[in-house]
Parts: sequence; structure tokens; C-alpha cells
Amino acid sequence: MAYERAVSGGRATLDAALQRAVRRASVMRLGFYVVVLLVALAGQVSGAVEALGIPLAAAIPAVGALELGGIVVLANADVRRRLGERAIGSRLLSAAIAVGAVAFNWLAHDDHLLGGFFAGMSALGYLVWLTHTENQRRDRLRAIGDLPPTTPAYEVFGHWLRHPLLTLRAKSLAKADPELGLYGSIAAARGETRRDRRQRAIAKVLHRKIRSAVDPKTADIALAVYDLDEIAARLARRADYDGLTDLIAADLAPARLAGLAPGEAPPVMAAEPGAEAAPALAAFVAPEPEPEPEPHRQSQPHRQPQSRPEPVEVTEVVPVRPAVVSAALTEPSEEFRVIEAVRREWEELQRPSRATTRAADGDSPRRRSRATARVPVQEQPAPAAAPEPEPVAAAGRRDRSLRSRVHAALDTHAPADGQGDSNQLVALVADVLQLDDVERMSAFTYVQTWQRDAARVPQQAGRP
Repeated sequence: MAYERAVSGGRATLDAALQRAVRRASVMRLGFYVVVLLVALAGQVSGAVEALGIPLAAAIPAVGALELGGIVVLANADVRRRLGERAIGSRLLSAAIAVGAVAFNWLAHDDHLLGGFFAGMSALGYLVWLTHTENQRRDRLRAIGDLPPTTPAYEVFGHWLRHPLLTLRAKSLAKADPELGLYGSIAAARGETRRDRRQRAIAKVLHRKIRSAVDPKTADIALAVYDLDEIAARLARRADYDGLTDLIAADLAPARLAGLAPGEAPPVMAAEPGAEAAPALAAFVAPEPEPEPEPHRQSQPHRQPQSRPEPVEVTEVVPVRPAVVSAALTEPSEEFRVIEAVRREWEELQRPSRATTRAADGDSPRRRSRATARVPVQEQPAPAAAPEPEPVAAAGRRDRSLRSRVHAALDTHAPADGQGDSNQLVALVADVLQLDDVERMSAFTYVQTWQRDAARVPQQAGRP
């Protein structure tokens, strides 16, 4: 109630202010027209006296009739239009008289600048009176309901440029119902747009359904008879939102997005051996009992014996799956094997060069021959050839690094000068050491480093 009273009071204040503004504008317009009319009449009289030679007493009423003739005829046309007539003849005659007065003011003066000034004042007076007459006519038509009320001022960029069709419909709705206002008319236009789209969709489906049973003419009649808004309302009441939500949720399920078959479990990333073993095995290992406190000595009688915690009764035991633990401990994944091979290769690269290791080690015949080439010593009989080593077992392969095993196999079975095809040497090492595909790729690098070291040792031996 208070809000309505405030609104009604504000409207009354605006109406009173509007009435005062209308009266003030009317007085100002009348004064402006009188001044303009006097200036135009002065120009008409001076032009008639100079150009036509008419006496001043006769020129004043003559040019006054010419200047005011357009206004008189225009007022008569306005009266006829109030009676419902169009008054086209009266309006055309009024315009012709006004054009004649302007032309006479322009041509009757030898100074065209002065004639242009008087002609402009004559045209300005007629246009001011014409504008006032049309404003009064629109107000009268709007008061009796023959002219729609003024529409809200829609934004140029936000409404007309971005949504021209929607704004045009909102303007039409605001003309039909002035209570909608600016944003109410836009909301109503959006609602009508959605309703039209929904009715078109329903009409298309309904026409197809009915035409499948009867002829197209009967389908058209059915569409004209049935109320599409009522059908849309009943469809909205019967809509199963839960089922539609479940249907969309099924398409967004992680298993469907991952492309898994129905019932297929998602893949589990393999962890490092022993990462899950400790928590799993801890369930089978009983905790060690805490040591009992020593009896208190007699020299400390003031200390109270510590109370031991009461045992807690276990009512539920959670089973542990040992199968998963044993698989994780005994069967490492392929990714883990690749990571281990890269780690061993990195450790070999961080170690000292092979030339230093070969100089310190003198077990094989080839190493002894190179050491002899570097340091001259007395010749001694060559020792008996060592028997060919057996292929290294899988367990020993894990103990020693891949680089040392490849170099040892090449020292034993490859030529001493290191010459030869690298691929053939890799195949030789793979056959001797029984390497898999991952170790074979790493062995190729070790074969090339062995060849470079083998080619570098004779050059160093030939130096003084």
C-alpha cells in the first residue's frame, strides 16, 4: 500500500510538472511565432514597395494576407481532419501559399542575402505552426485511442542492433499493453518466440502423425481445430524429467566416455613393486608387544605406577586380498621394466670411462694384450684359452648391469680391433646374453661405445 501511494504520488507530481511545461511551451511558442511573423511581414512589405511600387498603406494588408493565408488554410484543414476527413486539398493549398510567400520574399529584394533572410523567417514561421498543429492532433488521437501510446526507448546497440526482430516484436507488444514497460515487453517477446517455435514443432509432428492415418486435408483441418497451446501444456505436465536426466547421465558416464564395453572394468595403473606390499602385509603381521615397564625402585616411592591400557576387543576383521599383492611383487609391468632399463643406462653413463676400467682389469686375454701394447714388458707364453662361458641366466642378468655384460661378451666373442657391423655385433650379444627387445635397444648404444673404445686403444698404444 505504501509503495502504491508513493507511485501514485510520484505520477501526480509528474503530471503537474508536465502540465506546467506544456503551458510554458505554449506561451514561448506563441511569442516566437509573433516575432517571426513580424520579421517576415517586414520583408514582404519592403519587397512589395520596392519591386511592385505598391504604396505602403496598400502593401501591408496585401502581404499580410499572403503571409497569413497559409496558416488560415492549415487551421481549416486541421478542423476537417478532426471531423474524420483527410482534407488533402486544404493541406496542399496551405503548402502552396507558404511556398509563394517564401519565394516572394526571396525575389522581391535586389540583395539576395537580405531576401534569403526574410524568406527563411517566413518558412520558419509556417513550419513552427505546422508542427504545433500536428502535435495537438496526435495528442487528441492518442486520448481517444486511435493512436497507440508511446513505446519505451530501446537501446540502439543492446536491442536494435543485436536483436532487431525481437526488439520489433517487443515494441509491438508495448504498443498493445503499455503496462509492460521496457524489460517487460522484451520478456514477453522472448516468451512469444519460444511459444511459436514450440507450436511449429508440435504442429509438424501432429500433422505427420495424422497424415499417416488420413489424407492431408483432414490433417490440416485437425491442426486448425486442436489448440496447440493446450497440447503443449499437457505435454509439459506429462514430461518425465527424471527419465530424461538419467538418459543424459548415462551418456556422460566415465565408462562410456572412456569407450569401455558394458561390464568391462576400467584399467588400473600398475604400481612399483613393493609399493602396496607394505600396507597389505602389515595386516598379517601381528604388532610386537610393548615392553613391560620395570618395577619401580624403592628410592623413588613418590612415583605412581603407570596404568596399562586395557585390551580392545576386535569385533570385525577386514579381509585382505593377498593375490593382488603377490602379483604386484612377482610380476612387474612392462613400463616398470623400461624404467629400470633407462635407470641402469643412466647409472652406466655416470660411471668412469671403459678405458680406465679396462686398464685396471686384466682378467681377459684381450685386456692383457692391450695392456702389453701400452707398457713394454718381457714376452711370456700365452695362457691357455679360457673355456667359452655359458649363457648368463636370467637371475644373473638382473645382478650385473647391462653395459658391463655387453662389454664382457664383446671382449670374449668379438674381434679385438672392434671392426665390424654394429647390427651384427648386437645380434651376437643378444644371442649370447639372451636379451629381450628392451635390452636389445639399449645394447645397441653399448656396442657403439665399445667399438669407439676398441678403436681408441691401438692409437694410444702407438703413441711414444
